[in-house]
Amino acid sequence: MSKIDNSTYKAIKRERSWDNSFLSHIGEPEKGTYGRIKKRMIIRLVMVLLLLAVIVADVLISVLVFKTRKTWFVIIACVMSIPFARNLIDLFMTIKCKPLDKDLQEKVEAIGAETGRRIDYDLTITDEDGVVFLPAVCVYNNNVIAFTPDEKDAKKRERVKSFMGMLNSDPEISCRIFVTENINTFKKELARIREADEAALTSDEYIRETLFSLGF
Repeated sequence: MSKIDNSTYKAIKRERSWDNSFLSHIGEPEKGTYGRIKKRMIIRLVMVLLLLAVIVADVLISVLVFKTRKTWFVIIACVMSIPFARNLIDLFMTIKCKPLDKDLQEKVEAIGAETGRRIDYDLTITDEDGVVFLPAVCVYNNNVIAFTPDEKDAKKRERVKSFMGMLNSDPEISCRIFVTENINTFKKELARIREADEAALTSDEYIRETLFSLGF
């Protein structure tokens, strides 16, 4: 792998730092944290209901109090419809994501501890063709191993792998991608990766940040 472009890396870090800072203020956990998707769904649902209430209230005030739709209240309602639509789309996309149940997550976490590998949870990759959900992912020594227990069909796993292949579209990244629905295979894949040196660990961090940037 060629030398990492630090400017690109720092830009990704700055963007993610700002995003995480904003989301942390409204209670959404950082990317890679187990339970993030459920929390995100709750936040988006609350935002949708709140914005809908504001829109309806503005329209009712305009019509019932001022007897016309030509008021600032209606204009405000129109403006508020933009974040409402965005949060509604986010909610629909989040509902499609099925995270690991607690028992299975504990098993995955035990595998991470046993193999000495860091596990990230609840990641998404979005594209014009849709969205794929990665319940658990390990990035180590230029390997990206995903555990997708609900993708029993090989064609669906290939779709997940093809979305993950966007990582290698970055000229600074050349990683091996592996997707499995079997927890034992996931454990074996993590165990067989040779130990990473300092340069590889730096590359892994860049790959993780890039992976985080590919979805919501």
